[in-house]
Amino acid sequence: MSKRFLLVFIRQFLFWMIFFQITRFIFLIWNRNELTGAGFSETISVVYHSIYLDTAMACYFMIIPYFLFAIGLFSEKSIFLKISRYLTALLISMVSMITIVELPIYDEWHTKLTFKTFSYLSNPSEVLHTASGKQLFWGIIAISLLSWLGFFLSRKFVPVTIELKRKPIVPSIAFVLFAPCFIFYGMRGGIFTIPIQVSDAVYSKINILNVTAENSTFYLLSNVIENAHAGEPYHFLPKDQVKKIFAEMNFAKKDTTVHVLTTDRPNVVLIVLEGWSADLVKSCGGYDGITPHFEELIKNGILFTNCFASGSLSDQGMAAIFSAFPSQPKTSIITQPSKYIHLPCINTAFKKEGYHTSYMFGGQLSYGNIRSYMYYNKFDRILEDKDFDENLPRGKLGVADEYLFDRQLVELKKEKEPFFAGMFTQSTHGPFDFPMEEVLHWGEKEKLYINSAYYADRCIFNFIAEAKKSSWYKNTLFIFVSDHSHNSPKNWAFNQKEYRRIPLLFFGDVIKPEYRGLLNDCIASQTDLASTLLHQLNMDAENFIYSKNLFNPYTTHNAYYAFDEGFGIVAAEGSMAWNVKDNRTEFEKVNSKEDGKKLKQQGQAFLQFLMDEYFRY
Repeated sequence: MSKRFLLVFIRQFLFWMIFFQITRFIFLIWNRNELTGAGFSETISVVYHSIYLDTAMACYFMIIPYFLFAIGLFSEKSIFLKISRYLTALLISMVSMITIVELPIYDEWHTKLTFKTFSYLSNPSEVLHTASGKQLFWGIIAISLLSWLGFFLSRKFVPVTIELKRKPIVPSIAFVLFAPCFIFYGMRGGIFTIPIQVSDAVYSKINILNVTAENSTFYLLSNVIENAHAGEPYHFLPKDQVKKIFAEMNFAKKDTTVHVLTTDRPNVVLIVLEGWSADLVKSCGGYDGITPHFEELIKNGILFTNCFASGSLSDQGMAAIFSAFPSQPKTSIITQPSKYIHLPCINTAFKKEGYHTSYMFGGQLSYGNIRSYMYYNKFDRILEDKDFDENLPRGKLGVADEYLFDRQLVELKKEKEPFFAGMFTQSTHGPFDFPMEEVLHWGEKEKLYINSAYYADRCIFNFIAEAKKSSWYKNTLFIFVSDHSHNSPKNWAFNQKEYRRIPLLFFGDVIKPEYRGLLNDCIASQTDLASTLLHQLNMDAENFIYSKNLFNPYTTHNAYYAFDEGFGIVAAEGSMAWNVKDNRTEFEKVNSKEDGKKLKQQGQAFLQFLMDEYFRY
């Protein structure tokens, strides 16, 4: 009997996997006009790439049936199997509704069903008036037919009753003990280091295929959870005052640029450094000897010594660097495809100017939904851990930085100029399993971190040394910037501005000789990179409203950063970290009480402006 229960359990799981594929092909057929350029093999691959998310969602649906089945193993009654059937019917109806309602939603918003949809349910009469009678009629019919199909298949897969006679105790206990393991690993996407994300379904440059591969129910639940975590919009000040303060914070009396490059069409290699604190760099006021080769680059580059990370996570850093969108206190915008599709991206600007673009990472891009974000923004070439030679030694998070840089040299040798090549290092991320013996014997609990930075610094030196032998080197601008900061042996508090400081370095032979070795101490934000770079190349930066041109002598300098419960603000008047939840100052260093009030108001206005835009998307 326990074997039959196990078989029924497995068949119910298989039912969900098949039903999800049916809903998927309904979506694909509905949006078939967007398949231009997709071959048959790429299109049919949507089935394979959808398996992870479908498995995770099916396992979530199997949680309650597992308990019902487990109880049923030790009971004479079949009522528990019937309850499971009723639950399955309810879930089938829910999935059917999501599938059908999503079709016109995607036509209108070009995104799958999201949290934002529920905001319209507060006014059902408006929903009814928006949809025509014909749409409502056929929508109800379609939901009913799809639900009926689901019920029919479910009955074919899962029997209504099971003959309850013999009860072998060992198989029954085995089911009770091992089925949860299957469910748990299925829910998290297997035994990988990073739990499953929506971006695990992304595989194509044709966005409709990625959207189709994403399980609609998983996508909706992820979006609801993410937005619920984000909380409500902030209301500190009247909207007119918020707009006025935001405009003042981003004011430049004159739109001009000091051109520090010898050309406005260089190749650009953007190296995002995982977790580099300014404390790693001597020229930023940090320790001497951790990154000696980086110091040599500084002598021939332009270093911004007072730059601040917008957030504290890599996905927040990617949004700040590539889209110049500041970090939010409790969430990250690139974890939500329905929102990041509204953001500008520097990759788009480069592609418009004929650049070939790429993005490379030695780890798994599924973290923080980065893969989905990069594919949506149409980088011509995207490489990650799975694209590296499987024989390369790997740590827990992927290939070490030396192999990342080696692969970049190989790829750039084949690249057509001009190119924009983004890359993201990872050896300075815990567990710091980099292939190097300990060199620095100090740092206490951060000893591994500073040794990982020493290793990464050596990798950068070797990369630049090899790049100098390439034909493309003379016409290339290298930009180094951290995705976020990290604790250092100085042990700053997490919300202090000193903790949030990161290096930002422009380097290369394309920098005019008179600017090489410049240490610029202006207050800068990670988000300022987009406008600064695009202005140097005479490209349009108008859409990057949170980004300031650091080479404009008329720029107003300030920097905002977020933490879970509030914001930090750094300006000429001083700095402040404000806890919104507790309505208190966590850190403050200002010239006067008036300056403190001004900084607090600026931070409140900035955060309110930012989150109003976030929730509009």
